[in-house]
Amino acid sequence: MKRFVPIVLLLLFGLKLEAQSYPPDWVKYTNEGYFFDIESGSESQQMDEAKFRNDLLDLARANLSKQIQVKVEEVSQLDKTAVNGETDIQYSSTRRFTTDLNLKLAKTENHTDISSGMVFVIAYINKQETCQYYENELQMLLSETDNAFQIAENYVQQGFKPKAKSELQQALSELDSAEEIFFWLNIFGMPKPLLQQHLNRVHHAEQSLKTRIAELEHSTAYCVLCTADNFGEPYPNLENEIKGELSASGCNFTNDTIAADYVIRIEAAAREFNKTNVAGTLVYFVFVDATLSIEKNVTKQRVFEDEISEKGSHTMGFKEASREGYKTISKKISELLKENLGL
Repeated sequence: MKRFVPIVLLLLFGLKLEAQSYPPDWVKYTNEGYFFDIESGSESQQMDEAKFRNDLLDLARANLSKQIQVKVEEVSQLDKTAVNGETDIQYSSTRRFTTDLNLKLAKTENHTDISSGMVFVIAYINKQETCQYYENELQMLLSETDNAFQIAENYVQQGFKPKAKSELQQALSELDSAEEIFFWLNIFGMPKPLLQQHLNRVHHAEQSLKTRIAELEHSTAYCVLCTADNFGEPYPNLENEIKGELSASGCNFTNDTIAADYVIRIEAAAREFNKTNVAGTLVYFVFVDATLSIEKNVTKQRVFEDEISEKGSHTMGFKEASREGYKTISKKISELLKENLGL
C-alpha cells in the first residue's frame, strides 16, 4: 500500500493558491503577458523531496498545456485565401496543432517555505518571448527562401535551369511550414497589424517563387538532332516519339542549336541479326543501335554520352522487326535523357 502514498499526499496537500501564498516575486508571471500554472503541496517525510517537487512540476506543466490547448480550441487555424491580390486572414476550427512543441518554451521555478514546509512550483510561458521565438523561425524560413533564389540564379547562369527550378520548388514546399508559425503567433497574442505584415512578407515570397518557377518552366530550350536509318530509309518516328516523351516533362524545343540551352544528338541504325523458324513461323530479328549525347550550350560541355542497342522481332521481315526495335529503344533513350537532364 505504501506505493500509493505519494499520490494520496499530492491530492491531499495540493492546496490551491487561494489557501496558500506563493512567492511574491511570482506575481509578474500572473499577468496577461504569460500563460502560467502554480501548484503547491506539503511534502511528507515519507516522500523523496526531489520526487515530490518533480511531481508538482509535472502537474503544473500538464495544466499549462491544457490552458494552451483551450486557447487553440478558441482560435484555431490560420486560413489564407487570395482576395483581389491581397491576403485575407480567416480563422476557423478545422485544424489543430499539437501543444507539445510549445512546452519546450516553458520555464519552471520552485520555492519551499521553510516555516510551513509548503512547496510551490510554477510553469509559465512568456507570450512576448514566444512570439519572438516564432518571429525568428519565420525570419530563418524567409532567409532560406532568399538563399534558394541565389542558388537558383547561379544554376541559371551555369546553364542548369532544371536544377534551378527544382531548388525553387523545394523552397516553395518548405514555405508551407509558415502556416503553423502564424498559427502560434496568433495563439500567443501577436498584434494583428504586425501579424499581417509578416503574412504579407510570406505571401510575397510565395508569389515570387511561383512566378520564377513558371518562368523557368518554359525557358529551357532543347535542340534535338536525330537521324534514324531503317535499312536505307529514314525513320522519323524515333525523333517524334522522343520529343513526345520529353514534352510530357515540360521540355520546349528549338531547331536553332545556338539558341538552345541543350543540344541532344541521336544517331540510330538498324542491322539484321538473324531469322529463325519458331513453331513453323519464320521470325526476323534485328538490333537497333544508337549513340546519344547531351551538350550544354553555355559551356560547350558534353554532359552525357552513351551507346545502347535494343532487339526487335517480327514475322513480316527485317524492316518491320526494326520498327519494333525502334519503339523499344525510343523509350530507353527518353529515360536516359530525362535522367541526365534532371527532368
